[in-house]
Amino acid sequence: MLLLLTSVSGLGLMVLRDTSWVGLGLTVHLGIVLTLFISMPYGKFVHGFYRLIALITFVVEKERHQAIVGVEPVTEPNT
Repeated sequence: MLLLLTSVSGLGLMVLRDTSWVGLGLTVHLGIVLTLFISMPYGKFVHGFYRLIALITFVVEKERHQAIVGVEPVTEPNT
């Protein structure tokens, strides 16, 4: 619902850009965007960010472990 409201209010800003209502429209739009960002950790769309962080953490921990053990990092063979 918030994504729909964000897109509709953003498109509404394009309609209002040459009127005196643009200030009110921008305030409403930015309020909706802020609400979207605040609620993002509790929604399903944050899964992409969590997955990215998990992959980066995995790579960093693997490299740290290899540095401690003294094993060279494994690279893909050139074919």
